[in-house]
Amino acid sequence: MGKKAIRLFSCLLAAALLLSMASALAESGYTAPDYEWKFIKKVPMKPKYTEDVENHGTVETLRYTTHAYALEAVAAGNAAAAHDDNPAILSIDKEALCGDQTEFILEKELLVYLPYGYDPAQKYNVVYALHGTDENETYWIGDCATGSSTLKLIDRMIDKGECAPFILVTPTYYSIPADKADLFTDLNSGDMLANVWPMYFWMEMRNEIMPLIESTYAVYSDEPDARDHRAFAGLSRGSMTAINSIMMHCLDQFAYIGNFSGVWCDFDQFKATLESDAYKDLDVKFWYNGNGTADFSLAHHEAFRDRCLAEMPDRFQDGVNYAWINFKGGAHAYNCWLPDLYNSLLVFFTK
Repeated sequence: MGKKAIRLFSCLLAAALLLSMASALAESGYTAPDYEWKFIKKVPMKPKYTEDVENHGTVETLRYTTHAYALEAVAAGNAAAAHDDNPAILSIDKEALCGDQTEFILEKELLVYLPYGYDPAQKYNVVYALHGTDENETYWIGDCATGSSTLKLIDRMIDKGECAPFILVTPTYYSIPADKADLFTDLNSGDMLANVWPMYFWMEMRNEIMPLIESTYAVYSDEPDARDHRAFAGLSRGSMTAINSIMMHCLDQFAYIGNFSGVWCDFDQFKATLESDAYKDLDVKFWYNGNGTADFSLAHHEAFRDRCLAEMPDRFQDGVNYAWINFKGGAHAYNCWLPDLYNSLLVFFTK
């Protein structure tokens, strides 16, 4: 095929994709309201949002011991997988993953951002933030390009008074014992537990991570309104985790949720869980959702949004405790997820 033919084919393909996207938007019938909050709505975000400021927070590393709950679910023969139509996900090989072993224990690390002037005599709100596929606890605030930008953004937000000083905790949902590492050398396409990790992370949150944070730092823990001082956000499979693990298993612990680039959750199960006796009286004070027009996760995220707003109007009201930001041209990438984090921090803990 000649260069002119290739260019013509590329143009026709791009046009078809745009028509398909426009059709999907038209079928949705959704129109975002004019939000009262000054959300970032365009990418790339302006450089001013990550300008350096004089006062910097600090990052600490904590180690802890935990079970690999996803592996133990496989060993028990009852592992659940998140709702996902990706045909590339490998089938679970119980024998290869577990053999006769039923318990898996390992050491892990997480990172903690403490705001400038952190004072253990006062209590802070805490935000837990998760990475996506093939990343780890360092993605948001570690010694890397994404970590540097995130730290500048939150330092600036606190310095400018756009949000109150808070603690940010960044764990990883991967729990891979050292003797199983050779089974997970390609987390993008060779991970049998890709959609299982998000279903069991809530156990690690409740049993290990939250007790660790609450015994180490000045955060709300035993107070009756402690959930009003906790938020959880994630991107991609971290977003999948935010809904499947946190909203569906820890709503009694978290009142603020952020989903960046997709949800991948069975809506009927989600609705039944939130309407159950255990959760029906627990309000979601704010649920932020962000995606991009060029993101492969958009259509599924939009469909979930439409059902939530239509079928659960007493729970989620757009512009009240719910927001949807769709970045024009935004893809499945950090340059959308960083403004998603910014937008979330504008509304978390303010309701």
